[in-house]
Amino acid sequence: MENLHSPGKVVGERYRIVAPLGEGGFSTTYEAEDLTNYQRVAFKALSLRYLEDWKVLELFEREAKILANLNHPGIPKYIDYFHEDTESDRHFYLVQEIVSGTSLADLIASGWHATAAEVKDIATQVLEILDYLHRLNPPVIHRDIKPKNIIRQSDGKIFLVDFGAVQDVYRNTMTAGGTFVGTFGYMPPEQYRGQAYFSSDLYSLGATLIFLLTHRSPADLPQKRLKISFRQRVQIAPYFADWLEKMLEPTAEDRFQTAKEALKALNERPNNLSFISSLSLSRQKPAGSKIKLRKNSRFLVAEIPPSGFTLEVIGLTFFAVFWNAIILPFFLGAIFHGGSFFILFILPHVCIGLWLIGRILFAIAGKIRLEIDSQKFSLQWSIGSRPIYSFKGSTAAISKVEVDTQVSSKGRKTITCAIWEGIRQHKFGSMMKLVEKEWLVEEISSFLKSLR
Repeated sequence: MENLHSPGKVVGERYRIVAPLGEGGFSTTYEAEDLTNYQRVAFKALSLRYLEDWKVLELFEREAKILANLNHPGIPKYIDYFHEDTESDRHFYLVQEIVSGTSLADLIASGWHATAAEVKDIATQVLEILDYLHRLNPPVIHRDIKPKNIIRQSDGKIFLVDFGAVQDVYRNTMTAGGTFVGTFGYMPPEQYRGQAYFSSDLYSLGATLIFLLTHRSPADLPQKRLKISFRQRVQIAPYFADWLEKMLEPTAEDRFQTAKEALKALNERPNNLSFISSLSLSRQKPAGSKIKLRKNSRFLVAEIPPSGFTLEVIGLTFFAVFWNAIILPFFLGAIFHGGSFFILFILPHVCIGLWLIGRILFAIAGKIRLEIDSQKFSLQWSIGSRPIYSFKGSTAAISKVEVDTQVSSKGRKTITCAIWEGIRQHKFGSMMKLVEKEWLVEEISSFLKSLR
């Protein structure tokens, strides 16, 4: 199909063409400038002259009508729809908010390898969009969820595009007895019969996620009784594989029935799915522990509260009082009467006394917060609401999480949780109970395993 417009041309006395963005089977999309506010827009043009089937125009108009009634941050905003006549043709135009980013199809083509956490994040965002669409009155079923129609920005934000399936999809799915809309490999079986349900979009999303995980079209993967066999080609947590299995059930009634149901199962892992993942098999939190742990497929947050007046802290308090009661008179005497040599001699003992006081204060009012997502992790120590120390690291660089035991030259044993970032070791939680340390290390390890 020839280009309808060249850069610089003004269409509808309002939109100046900047450059072509892409071409479908019967339409071309341009980047254009809205001369009323000088904002850039996506400008889709359809020529009546080149149509081989009136159904294409019907779908184009349907897309405009649908978009005009949608309002969701994950869907490009509708701006305008109009047509113009020339001497030999009629052009139809659909104007939308322009979305920066790259389609999942193009990302994979460029060599992008998504982590399991990134794939689950994409699933979550698309399900939230589908939940909005399916709850409309009347509800909207997209019918063409596929990698090309999902745009991902550099910050991970997802947009769902192409409502109406006007482009190559329609041209490639014509049949002698009628038409259906969708893309081979991503369509559920019922769409071949011209039927579509809420669960049809869920099937297409599941097939899209399989493409992200395998870099192969679902149509090229083996099937057993019409069901895509993918488990041998992916390295994901079993519970996530179970969830995908349910999304890809050939029979519509066997899938999740709504996007909300699928989203809840993905994030909360309810019992109706026999989830047996490293996350769900992790140990129960020790009885009486006040550690707060929140995690899902995308992040883990652990908040370790003050240990309070334990026997160890009480003993440490008595020792600190005893130590400082002895050192303080010597220190004051060194300041007022002693020389610099005596001050240098007594100063390390004063520092030990201050360290003991700080350790007691932290035991009484100190908190530790650990945050991990697919990109980074951070540890922060604070007393009350005042941070006293923190650092950040790369999640990808974490090689091991363990309960670390150190024995001093005097035989004193210190047990902490330890995160290895390359050759750097980050320790925390020395005043937790040993059973809490073992539990928390196992939770962190299982979460990191699920990301990979």
